[in-house]
Amino acid sequence: MENKTNDYMLLLNFIDEVLFEVDENYRIVFINNRCKSLTGKSSERLEGKKCYSSLFQLTEPCENCQLDKLKQNKLPVDITHDTITHRGFRKIYKARFEKTPSGNFAEILTDITENKKVVDKLVHQTKELKAKNVILNLQKKEIEKKHFFLEKVLNSTDEGIMVVDNQLNIINMNYQIKELVGVKSGQKNTKCYHAYGFESQCPECPYLDKTLYKSSRKVNGKNLTVYFNKFESFMVESVRDTTRELYLIDEIKKQQKDLSEKQRQMSLLNQDLSKMNEKLKKAQEVIDDELRQVGEIQDSLLPSELPERDDYDFAAFYIPAEQAGGDYYDCIEMSNGYWGLAVADVSGHGIPAAVIMAITRAIMRSYTYDVISPAEALGMMNEILCENIYTNDFVTMFYTVMNMDEGVLHYSSAGHNPLLFFDKSEMVVKRITAEGLFLGAFDEVEYGEGKIEMNEGDIAFMYTDGLVEAMNKEGELYGYDRLISKLIMFNEEKCSDLIDYIMDDVKEFCSGRKFDDDITIFVIKKTGGRNV
Repeated sequence: MENKTNDYMLLLNFIDEVLFEVDENYRIVFINNRCKSLTGKSSERLEGKKCYSSLFQLTEPCENCQLDKLKQNKLPVDITHDTITHRGFRKIYKARFEKTPSGNFAEILTDITENKKVVDKLVHQTKELKAKNVILNLQKKEIEKKHFFLEKVLNSTDEGIMVVDNQLNIINMNYQIKELVGVKSGQKNTKCYHAYGFESQCPECPYLDKTLYKSSRKVNGKNLTVYFNKFESFMVESVRDTTRELYLIDEIKKQQKDLSEKQRQMSLLNQDLSKMNEKLKKAQEVIDDELRQVGEIQDSLLPSELPERDDYDFAAFYIPAEQAGGDYYDCIEMSNGYWGLAVADVSGHGIPAAVIMAITRAIMRSYTYDVISPAEALGMMNEILCENIYTNDFVTMFYTVMNMDEGVLHYSSAGHNPLLFFDKSEMVVKRITAEGLFLGAFDEVEYGEGKIEMNEGDIAFMYTDGLVEAMNKEGELYGYDRLISKLIMFNEEKCSDLIDYIMDDVKEFCSGRKFDDDITIFVIKKTGGRNV
């Protein structure tokens, strides 16, 4: 029965939703493999950690968390999580809660973020169920208690799932497959081939051909694709409606003939291309020289000096991945003595990114010069960029307006990496962010705003994603854990030395590998008491 438990739990890794189980102290007991799309971490690294901090970067339980209701045996309601993934993208999840027979609590996260690019795909990728990471080792009685829970999980998937024994009897069918094949909800003791409209065993049956893992069925005018996975004496059939996909495949095959002819014609052009190659080499030399000049111009746009005060320490660092990059930081002294401090990242690299960076700088210094609300400033910049950027490029930015005399830092974010705030009094690094999409892509975006009070020894660390996403030869990211540990370790150092220690560690981590993205760092440290 232990293997049977393992087989059931392997199914949890087949679903598209993020599913995890926590104890009454919010510690993760189990999480399926879909967590990696949200956190960038494997399930093993998340087990035992607080769900609200490791998944949603919060310092306390999520607002409207339903665990208290479940503990009191009350009926939970669905809630939503509005969060930022490890790659800096905003994601909205619908969360459903269940209390498990073992006394823990399960939460299922369904991604409801509008994905505009899905309609442009001709062929949907096949969703195959894969079994990984067995998490529960229950005896026979515990399996029976979890049976109802597993049925609810199966009914929450987007695919039809049917479990069949070796006598071709249907053990379980979820709601999706009943709708696909037209089986009535109350129908029982049905052979699997009856569900597909056959009077006898299907010609393509995995019990007839053990090498069969995939087949097709035509039911009620629909073309269904069936995937087979055998677990002990049971067969799990995963069913998808691929009517449209098969139609698209036929269309693609028709177009392949045209493509073959075009490829033949393209081969004839290779001779001309080889002649043009020499011309392109010369043109590349010109481009490289222009890129060098653009890089020099871009360097001249960055602040030549940082603010100088006895009670603060400032430092900045910038290195492009190419000769010209899309990262940007700025220090703008306002007429009222406040300072506008920003770190931004333009999508892409090279000259287009450098041009958009220059436009962003010009907008900040021309239109938002004396705007003390960072959220309002971002809204103005977004409106102007939307009117002037006609490509698919966009800008992420973390913008702060600082009253240095009061030690208050007002902040807002346009889809940028969270600010890392080192609180000296607690010796802890907090991730600070605010709601808001990136600049230059969507009209009429509202930006959230918050504030931080800086006391002696506190550090505000702003950066671009090229820092945390620096990759070594094994494909491992530098990540937040390493960065935060260095920030705590060297909090007593000057800001410039702190940056040097961090960059030395990043270069050692990458083992001399060239950075794939620009890296920008801007650090503010309160070195004296608050001025009154």
